[in-house]
Amino acid sequence: MGGPKVVYAHAQGLAKRGHEVVVAAPSQLGGGMRGRATSVAIRLRDQLHGVSQSPYYQAAGAQTVVVPTVSDRHLPDADIVLATGVQTAPWVRDLAPSKGAKAYFLQHVETFIDPRATDTWHYPLAKITIARWIKDRIQAEGESVLGIVPNAIDPKEFFIEEPIESRSSRVISLYHRLPIKGPDVLIHALRLMKQALPELEADAFAARPPSHQLPDFVNVHIRPEGTELRRLYNRSAVLLHTSRSEGSPLVPMEAAACGCAIVASANEGVQQYLKNGETMRMTGLGDGPGLAQAALDLLRNPNERIRFARAAAEEVSRYRWADSTAHLESLLMKLL
Repeated sequence: MGGPKVVYAHAQGLAKRGHEVVVAAPSQLGGGMRGRATSVAIRLRDQLHGVSQSPYYQAAGAQTVVVPTVSDRHLPDADIVLATGVQTAPWVRDLAPSKGAKAYFLQHVETFIDPRATDTWHYPLAKITIARWIKDRIQAEGESVLGIVPNAIDPKEFFIEEPIESRSSRVISLYHRLPIKGPDVLIHALRLMKQALPELEADAFAARPPSHQLPDFVNVHIRPEGTELRRLYNRSAVLLHTSRSEGSPLVPMEAAACGCAIVASANEGVQQYLKNGETMRMTGLGDGPGLAQAALDLLRNPNERIRFARAAAEEVSRYRWADSTAHLESLLMKLL
């Protein structure tokens, strides 16, 4: 999941730069019976699917604490407290001043999580975001943004191991059950591609077992570790990115760093770092047939695929976590 991974990447980077960092993870999604019921339902679902209850990501040098709720009682005093999503913004807003200067790290508009998400932009929190398009939306609502901290990759985690030139007709994609992530688009595209290219092979990875019925020829991988995910990217020729909206997605960036050609739906986020016709092939939002055709064109034209893959790999190599975290640190220091 991109959002938590970004949080942990910056937590580790800030700790490396000499700061004391605590990541507070609430075990309950808000107060009241509804929050408790939702939390219990999620835990039961994960137990049924064999999903671990421990945090998936780690941050060397930073501390993760599981708290019942985000409140004055359960959070330590700090210099700065940073909300990391729409659910956490009201909690941080209501904390006492002793908990630190208050900031809000926006990774998406997040109205797909809460239709009232844009209301949180007007909270008295210093706003930092990951993408130009989110900054523009916030400013259009009359609010200011302290700065933009772009997402990045770790070149020691994602890199080319298998030659781009020798890859077979294999595609890879992220599966997520939410409609905004385009699971219907993915399934439609994969079925059309298999009909046109019988030798097609496919991998999909996900945080939890799919709620949709994926085609039989798709190999599903649940929460692959970093080395396994890199292997999956490296054996793939094309990444299918189907999201209808993204803040600034990590998956196309990671796949590009591993030598995949990127075929993406035209969401705002992927266009923050890749350009249609130069470093990716882009199709309309929700266009399964268009996505399938673009991917087939690249699989059938190796020279074109290789050109796109090399261009994308070169472009994303410019985005490093060390640079992004240094910029985040400079913005946070302004609050002090």
